[in-house]
Amino acid sequence: MRHRASSRNTTATRGSGEAGYSTIEAVITLPAIIVMTMLVVQYALLWHGRHVAEAAARDGVRAARGYQATATDGRDAAASYLAQVAPNLLTTPTVTVDRTATTVTVQVHATVLTVIPLASFDITQHAAGPVERFVP
Repeated sequence: MRHRASSRNTTATRGSGEAGYSTIEAVITLPAIIVMTMLVVQYALLWHGRHVAEAAARDGVRAARGYQATATDGRDAAASYLAQVAPNLLTTPTVTVDRTATTVTVQVHATVLTVIPLASFDITQHAAGPVERFVP
C-alpha cells in the first residue's frame, strides 16, 4: 500500500516569509489615504466658501443698489448673510462696498476654515450691478 505525501506540511510553511507585511502595508497606505481624504475635504470647504462669499456679495449688491440705499446697507446685508449662513466656515470676513451714481460693487474677502495643518486659503469674490434711480 502506498502512502501519499501529505500536503499539510508544505502549505504551513508557504507564507512564513511574508509575516508582518500586512502591518507594514497598513503603516504606509493608511497615512496616504488619510492625507488624500483631508485634501478632498479641504477642496470641498474651499469650493463651498467661494460660493458662500459670492452669494454674500450678491446679497450686498441687492441691498445697496436700491433707490436711496447706501453702501452701508450693502455692507450690512453681506455681513449678515455671512454670519447666518457660514459663521465658522469663513473667518475674518471683510466686506467692501463701492457705490457710485451708476454702479455698486461689493467685494468679500475671507479666510476659509482649514483641515490641513499649516495651510491658509484666502478667497475674494465680488459682484456688481447698476444702481436703481428715479428718472423723471
